[in-house]
Amino acid sequence: MSHSQILKDTSVVFSCYAPNARQVAVAGDFNGWQLWGMQPGENGYWGIRTPALGNREIQYRFVVDGNYINDRVNLRTDPGKHENSWFDLTGNSGSLYHRSFYSESLGSYKKYVVYLPPSYGLSDKSYPVLYLMGGLLDYEMDWTNKGEIHLVADSLIAGGEMQEMIIVMPDKDQSWTESDQEHLFYRYMTQDLMGHIESAFRVNPAKGRALEGLSIGAHWAMRIGFLHPYSFSSLSSLSCPLSKDMFDLASEKARELKDSGVKIRLNCGDGEPSLIPLNRHFQQFLNTIGIPCECFVGHGPHDWELWRDEIGNSLRFHSASLRA
Repeated sequence: MSHSQILKDTSVVFSCYAPNARQVAVAGDFNGWQLWGMQPGENGYWGIRTPALGNREIQYRFVVDGNYINDRVNLRTDPGKHENSWFDLTGNSGSLYHRSFYSESLGSYKKYVVYLPPSYGLSDKSYPVLYLMGGLLDYEMDWTNKGEIHLVADSLIAGGEMQEMIIVMPDKDQSWTESDQEHLFYRYMTQDLMGHIESAFRVNPAKGRALEGLSIGAHWAMRIGFLHPYSFSSLSSLSCPLSKDMFDLASEKARELKDSGVKIRLNCGDGEPSLIPLNRHFQQFLNTIGIPCECFVGHGPHDWELWRDEIGNSLRFHSASLRA
């Protein structure tokens, strides 16, 4: 097992990758910080399953050959001091993992962050999924480090403003900047990544997929969505640098976009004067050819100051478009 996880009975399976270790243990507030020895398994992973711990929050660390370390895959830390790895077994907070997989199209391992909703470990339910693409200077961790999307999602779910969904934040690849390799990037996103996610986690495509990006990632998200309109329930962009090819692609795919029923949202900031008229013009263009689209202007520049504030609106939009 490649990551620690909560189980339905509130037990936890801890997993630690330490291929060269002689001894690995786990200690936490659930066992008085005693060392519970973990057993070596396949491919360098050590593991242990706890008894049922009840509905509570827990803090823990791994001890590898005497050295205390946090769980490198579980990105959530205790809300107070952020010193220890942390799980919420109460069903009030989602889990957040940093993982990787091998992309056949790109011939390399690619990293991603995945948010699993609060009920994921405590149930057998399946969920709709949202894929988020970052900007040119972003990587897969920025949606959480800069945007705190996991905290926004937890809050919206708790307040009944958003349905539970799996959120996937993949790293980009150099192939998206090379015209002769664009097809490899498309295959990475639409076949490799989505295929991996929808087999590794309890995704139910019948409940819908959503796709969004920011900055140049918004351009690629819209292109992928327009090329595969029947694969997505909703498409959204943050600060998208629209170009003529997007108008051409929309015209070419107009019938499929209308028939698929995919919902489209454009969003930019009042500190992006060059993008506001472009996005409004694109909205009007889509509406003219019969494709429903909404456009909103938030407050802020072309940066995380804007995107962090707009993430909640994006999640509400996709939640309304996906099937519960």
